[in-house]
Amino acid sequence: MKAQQTIAVAGIDTDVGKSYATGLLARYLSNQGKSVSTMKLVQTGCQGISEDIQLHRRLMEQPLTEFDQAGTTCPYVFPFPASPHLSSRMAGVPIALDRLDQAMATLQAQYQWLLVEGAGGLLVPLNQQLLLLDYFATKRLPMVLVTSPRLGSINHTRLSIEAIKHRNINLLGLVYNLFGDHPRDIVQDTLHESRRALADYDYPATVVLMANIKESTACSWAQLISGMPGCDL
Repeated sequence: MKAQQTIAVAGIDTDVGKSYATGLLARYLSNQGKSVSTMKLVQTGCQGISEDIQLHRRLMEQPLTEFDQAGTTCPYVFPFPASPHLSSRMAGVPIALDRLDQAMATLQAQYQWLLVEGAGGLLVPLNQQLLLLDYFATKRLPMVLVTSPRLGSINHTRLSIEAIKHRNINLLGLVYNLFGDHPRDIVQDTLHESRRALADYDYPATVVLMANIKESTACSWAQLISGMPGCDL
């Protein structure tokens, strides 16, 4: 079975909600009868099975898979909580792109859909030669960008969209993470500015609101991914 679609899920910064967005989108696809897996390229600050992969499975209401147990869904897990290039250097284990490629190909061969979550922000180094966003660009993956109403998000969102546009990446839209307590005026203004940023860079003004886990299962995930070639949702 060859993956029908592979999507990169990236964020404007660390701790912005990428793992929740990845898991909830995967649950939506699974509920539509699709075979779907998630992948995390690299996780820092934990040991053993990636904590983000475990969160994906809980959100999907599915057990860990044999690929999770084998480390295929997260090829690199480092204990020191830092940028991937530093954590890997401290562990003495360089991040090899062919290992990432092989893991992705293995999962693509088993699932119809594959969601690949990034680490940190877009321009975090994977190693001394390659940034995360450049890796996604080489794989030519369409992207979902996760943002939020927290202070600084307008700037971070615009910088991220500009970097994505510069690399000719297909940005499907934004996931606007409303988890937490945010002033209503800031929420509304940041949402408006995020939509305006998409329009300024000629991307579809598609924004999925991710409020809480129960409500987010009813989000417009289909609208977010319906523009992908061959999508039959």
